[in-house]
Amino acid sequence: MHRTLPAVAAVAAAWILLAPAGAMAAPCPAGAAEEQVRVGDLALAAGDWPLAATSWACAALASPDPGIAARATRIAHEHAQLRDAERSARRWLALEPDREEPRRFLAITLLRLHQDGQAAGEFRVLLDTAYTERSQGYAALLEILAGERNDTGAARVIETLAREDEGIAEAQYARSVLWQQADDGSRALEAAERALQLKPGWRMAELARVRALLLLGRDDEGFASAAALAGDGDPLSRLNQGWLLLGAGREDEARAVFESLQRENVAGQQALEGLGSVAYAQRDYGEATRHFAELAQSSRGNETALALLGVIADEQGEPALALRYLERVGTGPRAVASQLRAYRLMTQLGLPERAELVLADFLEQSPGSARDLVAGRATQLAEQGRGDAAVALVDRALSLYPDDDDLRLSKAFVLERLDRVPEAVRVMRDVLERRPEDPTVLNSLGYTLLDRTRSVKEGYALVERAAAYKPDNYAIMDSLGWGLYRLERRDEALAWLQRAWERSEDPEVAAHLGEVLWESGRHDEARDLWRLAQEKAPDNRSLRRVLERYRD
Repeated sequence: MHRTLPAVAAVAAAWILLAPAGAMAAPCPAGAAEEQVRVGDLALAAGDWPLAATSWACAALASPDPGIAARATRIAHEHAQLRDAERSARRWLALEPDREEPRRFLAITLLRLHQDGQAAGEFRVLLDTAYTERSQGYAALLEILAGERNDTGAARVIETLAREDEGIAEAQYARSVLWQQADDGSRALEAAERALQLKPGWRMAELARVRALLLLGRDDEGFASAAALAGDGDPLSRLNQGWLLLGAGREDEARAVFESLQRENVAGQQALEGLGSVAYAQRDYGEATRHFAELAQSSRGNETALALLGVIADEQGEPALALRYLERVGTGPRAVASQLRAYRLMTQLGLPERAELVLADFLEQSPGSARDLVAGRATQLAEQGRGDAAVALVDRALSLYPDDDDLRLSKAFVLERLDRVPEAVRVMRDVLERRPEDPTVLNSLGYTLLDRTRSVKEGYALVERAAAYKPDNYAIMDSLGWGLYRLERRDEALAWLQRAWERSEDPEVAAHLGEVLWESGRHDEARDLWRLAQEKAPDNRSLRRVLERYRD
């Protein structure tokens, strides 16, 4: 059967994965705006996002027409050309200073560039001018900021704004939610309690307080509060309680909550998802499959259910069945992981051409997923021993997304995995110059230095800076513990690693904690920990390595 030629958008999106690297866009040349528009449209059709965004930005700078500036801003924003999005939005705002839309684009772009202070200034103007009520403004800004990757920057923005609105409950609630996302439990708890002082009995703030308590490791208090809130029968509070119990590994208690919701015909689909998730966590594949299949049928293709049905089929050695489910997951938070798993399965089944076409179709429908897909595919290539191909893939993506420092970090992780540590460190240092207060970069560089180089003290200092920004992040706790171990401060190391394990039960943490336990002479504890972690993550690379080193 002949396949028809894909649409231009699909070709452009798939180009990242299939084509050689392209040239970077040039600065603005002299000339009329019309010529820059023509070049920009041609570049857009060809999938050359940098040239398209730059040409349209140059057209905006050369033209007094706000419509051109608006179009330039949207093109740059939609294709993640952040520097051009910033200058086009500034031009649009200069032409229409009273418009809300260009200021919103500018504020979001500045946050994505990690210019948190400037972003806060623009969001302040929006808050002052775009909403009739301050409470409404904070609710709207929370919806915008909660979805941003720069979670610490988003929390800093709302913190700056809320200083002038200490008496508005919605401002304090927004603070609590965003500080929780930024892994700062103390600030999240303080903000939730302040919101409740201002608005007693507000259920959303009460739920935020519960999550903050659990983030701080105050589990008994947090779960007691969650149970009290659920006691009045509120479906949202009961669902929240069930998911929190499941996240804490208390599967039997979580199942009881979801079963009671199902019996009462309350929150039916969410209860089904919860029951399926409990069964999957306990590796009861039959029960999990039953619940997720019912959920998929009742909701006409719930993509969480499809994704997990695919994972279960894959783990049970049924790749063809897994593909049937995974290929249908085209949107939502599980889409990229599902498509990458489907790609791997198709190549294993000897269907590489189909794999490329399916990936191209996905990218046509979800071009915004391209960068996450590239990072995941690069990891797959590195795991297959195709390191040069992995690095080349990320470099091709960077030729399309030159402002994307998250992609550069992905490249650094691949380089580190390939034992090209000096190159990885150079990439991370370059990113840190632009994002000196980003805890993710600080922790990534710090951990690499203390784990893979002799610069242990420098690495540990960077991780300490990261911890100041994200004090309740388990990955940073793990880095602190491992750094202390490398500095021969074993008792302190064990304390941090134990905290990280209790918060996460992550196999990477188990590898580190077990090694420190072993070196402390606690061999039985180390073996028990590694056995437990390996049951949950049998293919984890760090666990495999540590077990090879410490075989009896």
